[in-house]
Amino acid sequence: MEGVKPMAKGLAVGGLLLAAAGGLFYALSLRHPQYGLMAAGLGLALLAAGLIAARQQVGRALGSRAFRLGLGAGAAVVAVAALVVFLGALAGRHHLRWDFSQGQKLSLAAQSLQVLQKLDKPLKAYAFFKPGQAGREQTKDLLDLYAYHNRNFTYQFADLDAQPTLAKRFGVNTHGQLVLVGKDKEEKISLPDEQKLTNALIRLARTEKKTIYFLGGHGERDLEGIGQKDFSEFKKSLENQSYQVRKLILANQEKVPADAVCVVAAGPGKALLDKEKERLANYLQSGGSLLMMMEPDNDAGLGPWLEERGALLGDNLVVDLGAAEIGASPFWPLGITYGSHQVTNPLENIITFFPIARTVNLAPKMPAGAVGVELVQTVPQSWAEVDYRQMAEKPEFQEGRDLPGPLSLGVVVELAAPAEKPADGPRAGGRLMVFGDADFASNAFLEQAGNRDLALNSVAFLAQEQDLISISPKQEASQPLMVQPFQAKVVFWMPVVVLPLLFLVIGVMVVIRRRRVA
Repeated sequence: MEGVKPMAKGLAVGGLLLAAAGGLFYALSLRHPQYGLMAAGLGLALLAAGLIAARQQVGRALGSRAFRLGLGAGAAVVAVAALVVFLGALAGRHHLRWDFSQGQKLSLAAQSLQVLQKLDKPLKAYAFFKPGQAGREQTKDLLDLYAYHNRNFTYQFADLDAQPTLAKRFGVNTHGQLVLVGKDKEEKISLPDEQKLTNALIRLARTEKKTIYFLGGHGERDLEGIGQKDFSEFKKSLENQSYQVRKLILANQEKVPADAVCVVAAGPGKALLDKEKERLANYLQSGGSLLMMMEPDNDAGLGPWLEERGALLGDNLVVDLGAAEIGASPFWPLGITYGSHQVTNPLENIITFFPIARTVNLAPKMPAGAVGVELVQTVPQSWAEVDYRQMAEKPEFQEGRDLPGPLSLGVVVELAAPAEKPADGPRAGGRLMVFGDADFASNAFLEQAGNRDLALNSVAFLAQEQDLISISPKQEASQPLMVQPFQAKVVFWMPVVVLPLLFLVIGVMVVIRRRRVA
């Protein structure tokens, strides 16, 4: 506008630039966005002051034809800008993600999504990581996934050095820890991954700890030992899911404790007393749950007892020569296919190991009203050695004598609820799960393939905690680049020697040609 005082023009232009810079700072700043708002406000004030100082020239300009044409163009620009901002905000609130990575490694497991769906109250995660610390970006990506699937999940990164008060509040003294804070509970985990984070969410949601009892007194696996055959890792995994794990000497008890949600017999080596079997039967009949892990050549006097309740133990030893192809023993049969059941459905396309196992099938005559499923089956090329006590060093299948595969290694039986209500009140029909091996849940094999998931999912089902499941961490597929010696030479010579030399020759030719033209 002609005739505008320099001071007024300076105020208007300076205010406009300051407002734009303040808005940009507010949008990009992570630490002090309020300074951007203050600058933008000051800029708008300067712009208003400049317009007031040149109010006469502004008034004449507003009545001109050029202003009306510019107003239309400006309105169109503002409308487009507003549409872009609206679409950006809409995308920020209702965006979608697609995972095209190999093995869906950038997505959460179905079990994690199930847990997140039930998160109906605000929950905040405090991640104590230093800027640039190893694992920080991976943790942020993981937290982004959880926050994406449920808006009640939010997170904040914190630094021990910059925010000592916050660290002291949660009792955090080292970096790399994550604290989940609910309404009235907290959970702390170190070096977070999907498995730890989901299990922590489950623990926060639980209002009480359920108790798992392990039978003792018959040579069962040691819950505290650190040997390969011991069960200390299994116990630790159960406690990580907020179970209480206790040992039960049933011989000196009148009955199974009332707080038991599941009783586990982990490879008993000696026969149970008749009184103990009677107490287990009463517990099962009143709606209790039993997990029996029975090693070959020893049924602990429970063979007929289990058959009456729908599980048939085979007196044999399962052989799987195909296991040797992956470096395992032929007496470590692989679980490769699974029955349709909530315990094994998450294990699709995941193998399980059963070192030194016997077959377990549903009994030919099931109890009235009972429903059973054969959970795990071996490959068709496997077989069960009937004469395993006299078996040669190298096993061979004997047609008509040995049992051909596929073979069942575990079953679950859901018994009918009792017709009459016991005095202490039944929970439901009892649940019985039997595996022909105990080593699959031992310290040596619990972390192999899907063994951990199978063991924990079995307990979760028996304890009627279907949401308390194990999460198999996604493994990044290894894709090594294999090249022949000739290819390796090409890879070296082309970028290191040939291409630079080619550019050098072209450059020299261009210089020579230009000199000739000049």
